[in-house]
Amino acid sequence: MNSSTISDAVTFEIIRHRLWEINDEMGLMAGRLSGSPAVYESGDFNTAILTPDGRGLFVGVYIIRQAAALDLVVQTVLREFNSEIFEGDVFFTTDPWAGALHAMDSAVVAPVFWEGELVAWTGIVMHEHDVGGPRPGSWAVGARNAYQESPIVPPSKLISRGTPCKDVEAFFCRNSRTPEINALNLRAKVASQLAARERLLDIIREYGKDTFISIQDQILDYVRDGVRRRIATLPEGTWYATSFLDHDGVRDRLYRMKLALTKANNKLRFDFTGTCKQAEGSINCTYSGLVGGVLQILFPLLCFDLPWSHGALNDCIEIISEDGTINNATFPAGTSMATVNASQATGNLVAEAMAKMYACSNNLQSEVIALGYGGVNMAVFAGRTTNGRDFVNLFTDTIGGGGARSFADGIDSCANFQAPSYGIPNVERIESLIPVLYVYRKERAETAGAGKYRGGVGLETMIIQHGSEQDMEITFFSTGCSHMETKGVSGGLPGSIQRNLILRKSKIHEQFAKGVIPLSPEEIEYESLYVAAAKDIAVFRPSDVWLNFCTGGGGFGDPLDRDAERVAQDVRRELCSAREASELYGVVLNAEFSVDVAKTQASRTEKRAARLTTGRRMVNDNFNGTYRHDIGKIGDSFAIRSGMTGSAIVCVKCDYVVGAASDDPRPRQLLIERPIATLSPLNQFGSEEVVLREYCCPGCGTLKFVDLHHRDESPLMPEMTLNA
Repeated sequence: MNSSTISDAVTFEIIRHRLWEINDEMGLMAGRLSGSPAVYESGDFNTAILTPDGRGLFVGVYIIRQAAALDLVVQTVLREFNSEIFEGDVFFTTDPWAGALHAMDSAVVAPVFWEGELVAWTGIVMHEHDVGGPRPGSWAVGARNAYQESPIVPPSKLISRGTPCKDVEAFFCRNSRTPEINALNLRAKVASQLAARERLLDIIREYGKDTFISIQDQILDYVRDGVRRRIATLPEGTWYATSFLDHDGVRDRLYRMKLALTKANNKLRFDFTGTCKQAEGSINCTYSGLVGGVLQILFPLLCFDLPWSHGALNDCIEIISEDGTINNATFPAGTSMATVNASQATGNLVAEAMAKMYACSNNLQSEVIALGYGGVNMAVFAGRTTNGRDFVNLFTDTIGGGGARSFADGIDSCANFQAPSYGIPNVERIESLIPVLYVYRKERAETAGAGKYRGGVGLETMIIQHGSEQDMEITFFSTGCSHMETKGVSGGLPGSIQRNLILRKSKIHEQFAKGVIPLSPEEIEYESLYVAAAKDIAVFRPSDVWLNFCTGGGGFGDPLDRDAERVAQDVRRELCSAREASELYGVVLNAEFSVDVAKTQASRTEKRAARLTTGRRMVNDNFNGTYRHDIGKIGDSFAIRSGMTGSAIVCVKCDYVVGAASDDPRPRQLLIERPIATLSPLNQFGSEEVVLREYCCPGCGTLKFVDLHHRDESPLMPEMTLNA
């Protein structure tokens, strides 16, 4: 390697890491200047640096899906303003059909010029506390289309040649219930981008414009080549994933979403054909939410040691989606809940399918992870303090458990890798801003998906009014209330549903007066129980108690294969109930919560035998042949073995031959169907329309697949097809 090549390589590394740091600094500055606790406490925002033509170079470490679609914002601005983009301009939009994910994720992008030439863009998206519309927080429960939601701001100049366009800011803030916070957020986005612009121009001053432009192309090539090499190592075939969205904000119904992920010709194709048509309510996302939903999963999986460059990653994948569907909605669909409904559910489909694909790779099975984010279970509180100040607060501290891994349990009460820097807020901070009191916030048993490795448990939070004698309004906008969203893999069970409950006319203040602090709803006397729908509007009175519980992560592997002592340890730590230990794990404990080994062994043998006798054979033909030589694995469940007549899928425990290596293994399993309420007492609040379907080996009764279906759907929904 000659000296000039070494110099070029060194320059490339220096500049790409400087760009990386500039993007991170932009995020840190914006977060510190923001007036919204959702931003500075929880990190509900993100940043990006883009090329002159709007291809993403770097995405920040906050909510990935927000910035992953900023290239669509910039490209819309380039298309609509064309020759009217000048030095000193800053553009602003809340339009989901222009690249914003929903109206509350206001996007600000700014061109970077050098001597009159456009050389880059910067961008920031922040979730705003409120942007108007019929409901506090702008989560438009009850809206049937975009006209009944908050006003949409199309791409507009916020600053023109260095001069603020006060009318644009005035329009935006005038429609908000939190105008001071929104105004401060706009300044945070502009100030941090002005600082980033100077950092970018410093690179040009030091290295020259041509080098700066050349490095951008090299970064895209570097990421593109790295991702393509990784994709090339993945197995060939198609993997399927399905999910539901519950309650569209108008009607409590289920919407089916589907994905077929195909690896072929060193490219990944994400085909969402078959997904339901767009909903009447506000749970839809536009194409920007679809793209953000896909990329939020692929960045951590494929770019874990590469820049998160959406401009490069887009060249390595293909996204197929029908217009007018729930995750590719056309105007005037309602989209106020897009980010935490259709966009997030899109990501869950991708995560599920990628886990199945990784399970078929000999090199990546240690990277398999169950779903660990069941969607939001959030609420907006609105009311008035004792000094007459109106408030709106988005509770961002409702968080679930992480998905189980192929080698370890999921992390308890963790965030998700779609938002690496997300955090739950400080309790005292929220109590200082609005008149509420946290009674407790704790990890909750009965939420995690059981498995050889269990999912992480979710949180349970109890909140009451404090220092206020007036009613408050609550807007709930949750998912996973009718069914469990955090599916397991390789026979692992899903986590629980999640819900919001209001204990009406409680005696909790009388308990406080006696020095008693309840640590569960069972310890509180109350008059009635209000079970909030997934999307709902409720009144919160001074004597009421709000109880929120979130799902845990999905499990990995058959729960009957879990080490019994680890089950006992979880029971002692109150992360697993004695009921779960017995019914889901087959573990028998004595009075001291230690394992009765003999009874546990007998219990597990009995449960496996019961699967064989109660399971229904779906395909009666047997696949014959002898297959002895291992050539691959499918997770912990199956081996792919070769024989005289080709290759086949075989149970690793009992050598039962499932079928040819190119066959979908699901149809030749034994099917057991049961209500979701049998998994967790929390699931009593779920829908009876959704059933749990377990697929067991006909030879040994080992649990291989677990899925959630509508009771009227065929159980033969496809799992995978390998190109053998």
